[in-house]
Amino acid sequence: MQTYEHRRNAGDLQIGNKTFEAVQSFQYLGNIIGNTNSNNKCIKERIIMGNKAYYANRQLVNSSLISRNSKVQIYRTLVCPVVSYGSESWTLTMEEERTLAVFERKILRKIYGPVNENELWRIRQNNELEAIIKGENIVRFIKCQRI
Repeated sequence: MQTYEHRRNAGDLQIGNKTFEAVQSFQYLGNIIGNTNSNNKCIKERIIMGNKAYYANRQLVNSSLISRNSKVQIYRTLVCPVVSYGSESWTLTMEEERTLAVFERKILRKIYGPVNENELWRIRQNNELEAIIKGENIVRFIKCQRI
């Protein structure tokens, strides 16, 4: 077993006559890469971009002329790729998975709308949404992308 006692401190890197400045984080291909190995900032940024993609297509999603299945297809083809861009390099924590699932359920509740039970309207519960999408949620999609 190797020990890593001789690790470099995170500082500027000198190669020949070139010096590369050490930074806390940087953006590469739309992902924020940092020295803390946390994807939290990146995932929040992707969710913001996903919200923008959703609201840019809000007229389609709110249209009564388009079926719910078509609206879900619009979500999967126009919003999911925006949120999952660069996700192949993510290592998701339970909190990050929950954040992504909350985002997806919010969109699905807007697509499917409330349920009328005994003359009372209520929002759809999480297990009802999971049954509708048959477990094909965004977290599973991201994990499949990594494979």
